[in-house]
Amino acid sequence: MIMRYCMKRMSVLVTVVLTLALGTGILSCTGDNGFEEQEMTPEELPGGGNGSDDGDAPDFDPIITGWDGQKADDAAMDIVGTNEDIYWEANGFGGSKAVTVTVTYSGSSATVTTSDTSVEYYTDGAYVTIDMLTHSVKNVEIVVSGKSDDGQLKIYGEKKFKLTLSGVELTSSKGPAINDQCKKRAFVHLTEGTTNRLTDAATYSEEPRYLNGGSSASEDRKGCFFSEGNLIFSGTGVLEVKGNYKHGIVTDGYFYTRPGVTIAVTGAAKNAIHVKGDQDDGIGVYIAGGLIYANVSSTAGKGIKTDLDAEIVGGKLLLNTSGNATYDEDEKDTSSSACIKTDGSVIISGGTHTLKSTGTGGKGINADGEIRVSGGETTVTTTGGKYTYSSNLTSSPKGVKADGNITISGGKLNISVTGASDGSEGLESKATLTISGGEIYSYAYDDAINAASAINITGGKVYAYASNNDGIDSNGSLVISGGLVIGVGTSAPESGIDCDDSNSFKINGGTVISMGGTLQSNPSTSSTQRSVVYNGVSATKGTKICVLNSSGTPVLTFEFPRTMNGAAFFFSTPDIASGASYTLSSGGSLSDNTDAWNGWYGGGTWSGGSQVGTFTSNSVVTTIGSSSGPGGGGMPGGGGPGRPGGR
Repeated sequence: MIMRYCMKRMSVLVTVVLTLALGTGILSCTGDNGFEEQEMTPEELPGGGNGSDDGDAPDFDPIITGWDGQKADDAAMDIVGTNEDIYWEANGFGGSKAVTVTVTYSGSSATVTTSDTSVEYYTDGAYVTIDMLTHSVKNVEIVVSGKSDDGQLKIYGEKKFKLTLSGVELTSSKGPAINDQCKKRAFVHLTEGTTNRLTDAATYSEEPRYLNGGSSASEDRKGCFFSEGNLIFSGTGVLEVKGNYKHGIVTDGYFYTRPGVTIAVTGAAKNAIHVKGDQDDGIGVYIAGGLIYANVSSTAGKGIKTDLDAEIVGGKLLLNTSGNATYDEDEKDTSSSACIKTDGSVIISGGTHTLKSTGTGGKGINADGEIRVSGGETTVTTTGGKYTYSSNLTSSPKGVKADGNITISGGKLNISVTGASDGSEGLESKATLTISGGEIYSYAYDDAINAASAINITGGKVYAYASNNDGIDSNGSLVISGGLVIGVGTSAPESGIDCDDSNSFKINGGTVISMGGTLQSNPSTSSTQRSVVYNGVSATKGTKICVLNSSGTPVLTFEFPRTMNGAAFFFSTPDIASGASYTLSSGGSLSDNTDAWNGWYGGGTWSGGSQVGTFTSNSVVTTIGSSSGPGGGGMPGGGGPGRPGGR
């Protein structure tokens, strides 16, 4: 979108019109988002801003290096249920009719024993094939241990089975380290106190044994741990995987982890965890708990990729991708790295997750469907710039992006997108963004928050800071009826809060604060809550401005997060009453405040300071001061009319 400056003047009573000249305090603190904000000189700014911006890039820079042995700490949450599809304990494994197969590796050989000769097996050195298929054996548990630098475990069957990894280290020179050709579910149990390591070949060749006339051409084998069926992980041991050929862990069914599980994919030629998903069960990836670590440096590589939905209800994700985007010849489109990529939706209701993507065009979360967040804390960082294959085929970095709706009702989202390019956006929905709860902190070079169709906010806390564009931008309607909403944009024609059509911009409740070069459109006069536009503001980062009622009680206090000249400061709160008069003061101090969040302060006592303006709320929207136009008071470096809006 090409930004166009417009400001509708309204008839108001203005008793004082002054340029707000504020003090010189500088903020350096750790905010309620839990991340330390770093001071930067104008030359170090990721976005450049309007030339006078001191910078406010959050220090959301987790360093996800080689796996250091960290393990899941939520085993106590693993309460065994009765669902036979999820809990191996609810099946016949370990019962009177159970069949146990043990496989023990020792260098270039392996020993296999079985409690039922109906299970056939073959060995070729340390390449072991378990055949549960020929006699259709059920209730089988395969227990694997030992080490081989040139071995493999291959499994055939037509019944669900349990695979217990009890301290096994396998490196294959022919294909996957574990090749599960059974299309039924595999319950993979990681024995307590063990570390299990799997490494596949960089180039796959013929394996020693195939059943029913199979061959390498007819059997799928797309990664180090490959499964035709569903994979359900349990136990408190560790599984470490390195995928040299393609993916680390790959299943044509679904991928499920229980609390206590630790999975570390330390490298993958493509995706760390690649999941087709189970259409009948409607499950792609389901993280009930545990810890999943992935470090992927491949071009357009993904940490977790599924064709269906990814649902995360607990646990911890540590996902890092560093590969650049590329052009996909098959799809005739660009493809970029992502920590989580789904062809379906992403649903997050719990856990603590850290996602980082550093390559060009990289994404933290990228969903073709919807994204729904109701709990947990998710921190997303991208640092790469824009990938350009041609003028019509590009890929911009994104923090959290959905082609469908995004709905946030709880939890925390901490987003930082610092790549200096158009389209480097923090939280983006190609449809409708709805926020009813939770906390969102989004920093981006381009729009910090953007939605194509609508933004509806009824609750929660939202902080959106753009270093080179709008804080919050709706290309359709924007309705705020609750919560705390703070939008910070750069110089004109950018805004802290931007809605293209004033008739579609309504404030019906909540506390709303916007700071930017302009306010693109005033809220509609059909809004049910009053608001104030203060134009021509010159603000210094770290200085507070306080709005006081006639009794001298603060109704709103805000600490400026950036230095700007000729800016538009907009605010709305339920405490602004019809016909009431208010004073704006700066340079004083606030004490005994009852709440604070990212520059906003609730309650308290204001003392000292200088009166810089007064207004009387005689209209739904009261305008104070004047703007010098799209140049935002003539400040250099902030762009002007015709600069792309970075959609």
